[in-house]
This record gives sequence, C-alpha cells and structure tokens, in this order.
Amino acid sequence: MTADNNIEEKLREFSIFEELSDEDLQTVLNKVSLVRFERGETIIAHEAHDTDVFLLLEGQALANRYSLAGREISYRRLPAYSYVGELAVFDGQPRSVNIVALSEVVMGRLSGAAFRELMVELPSVTQALLRDLSSRIRDLSNRIYETTASSVKMRFYTELIRTAMAQDGEEDEIILCNPPTHAEWAATVGGQRETITRAISELTTLGLLRKKGRSLVIPDINGLMDQCEDI
Repeated sequence: MTADNNIEEKLREFSIFEELSDEDLQTVLNKVSLVRFERGETIIAHEAHDTDVFLLLEGQALANRYSLAGREISYRRLPAYSYVGELAVFDGQPRSVNIVALSEVVMGRLSGAAFRELMVELPSVTQALLRDLSSRIRDLSNRIYETTASSVKMRFYTELIRTAMAQDGEEDEIILCNPPTHAEWAATVGGQRETITRAISELTTLGLLRKKGRSLVIPDINGLMDQCEDI
C-alpha cells in the first residue's frame, strides 16, 4: 500500500495496532494491499481454504452461515475497524463463516504469511489479539447462555441493547443508523421475522423505540433495559 496519512490514521483505529509506534505502523502499512467490494459481494466464503486477514477500513460487513435447509444464521455485523480471517492463520482450517459486504466496503488485506510475520515482529499485536480473542470467547459464552435460557423476544431485546450500547448518542438517546432489517435481526437471534416485528411494535407503543427515516431511535436506553428485565 502506498504511504498515506489517511490510511495510517485508519490503521491506528484497529485494536491490534493502536499501541504501535509510527515506525511499527509503517511496517504494517508496507504489508497491506487495498481491495474493494460492492454491496452483497462475498469477502470470505465459508469453508474456503485461503488465509488472508482483512481489515475493514470503510463500510459494514456481516458474518453469517446457511443451514442445510438454506436458513440464514447471522453471527454479527462488522463495523469499520473490525478485522476478520485471523483464525485461519492460527490453525490452517477452512473458513468457519461467510463475510459479506453490507455496503460498499474498502478492506486492507494481509496475506496469512504477512500476518504471521507481524505477530513475530510486533509482540504488542499478538498481545492485542489475545485480548480480543478472550473478549470474543466471553461474548460467545454469553450468547450461548442467552440462546439456551431466553425467549426469542428476550434475545432480540438483548441484541438491540448490545447494538445500542456500541453507538454514540446524546445523553441516553441513541440513534441506530442503517439498522438490521427484521429478517436480519431474526437471523441473528435465531427466531422468526414475525416475532421481531411484533417486538418492535410493542417497543414503539411503549415509547421505547421510534423510526426516524431509515434509522431507529432509542429515546431511553435505561427504560429499554428495564423493559428487558420485565420480560
């Protein structure tokens, strides 16, 4: 990748690079190539055998899989400054999920070999990776508990709160720009679209959710949390 101050600034937004010196960040920059994907394009294909690591510089992507019956199972939306593909570098196994562009996407691509070199050359990258992996394992444990112990509506409320808490907002009002569709929510929490539609309608009636153009507004996140506790 050509040295570019804007790209350097974006790379520093990634959790695995945020502690690097300018010199070490340049080492990363020299190993990265830019690739672009249109909305709907597959960035990583489930069961593919490549080992590239992708750095999401611009846009949004989705991690998903499909059952044998064709039902979509969504794992998570990936905002800018997420990275994906590192597991294949660690174990050499086929890809465990699809990564699909939800918008026009700009990715920084590192070959598996280049990523391994960074882990050896820059110990802080490895330490950050371990922190991130620990966080993901804890999150997956919580999601397994939610799926086992909670109703679909409870799982939707929890996912809505989780998504909201990841946003910036004034005071306790939070705006979700370009939120998932009802079908995408359903695929994420393991339910039917109709259940999500009813839950959103109930929250709207209670004044805990409202539409603003294509966005969703949560005017009282604490009230939404209280409602979740009452289910």
